[in-house]
Amino acid sequence: DKLFPKTNSLLEGDDIRQPLAPIAEFCGKIDACKQSQTDPAFQVVARVEAFIAGWGLDAVLERSHAYADAGADAILMHSKRGDSSEIESFMNAWDHSKAPVVIVPTKYYTTPTDDIRKWGTSMVIWANHNMRAAVSAMQHTSNTIYAEESLVSIEGNVAPVKEIFRIQGEDELRVAEKKWLR
Repeated sequence: DKLFPKTNSLLEGDDIRQPLAPIAEFCGKIDACKQSQTDPAFQVVARVEAFIAGWGLDAVLERSHAYADAGADAILMHSKRGDSSEIESFMNAWDHSKAPVVIVPTKYYTTPTDDIRKWGTSMVIWANHNMRAAVSAMQHTSNTIYAEESLVSIEGNVAPVKEIFRIQGEDELRVAEKKWLR
């Protein structure tokens, strides 16, 4: 429910603003999505950024109820606190019959998964840890190559080229080449 252009929710600093769209405007966007929906399996998940913007529980609940009433299939509740207190307070106050709740525990990663289950969370998005792990691995690999001026010590620690081909769907490409290349 942020205004355009959206800034990353986890940016820090006194100069970082996290302005939110008016409730009616965001409800209109949800309604537009639902009215134009052609696939019944398509889900509209309303991401609530009020905690990110520094607003309290009352504002978070007001927005969440409005978005559910506008047709959101689920509420994604976000927080940038290092502990799960905001999310837990929301989950304890939320009427779970209105819409399921999705969370993104990037910053409150020490929260036990059993606690998350007890709150009635419907889905957890482990948002960016794989990407961050890949960055760390690439930086380590690049530093090693630079320092050693060789690939010898890292070759056993990286994915084989065949795995890259598998991920890219090389078998499908071969079939397409046989069909289309002359």
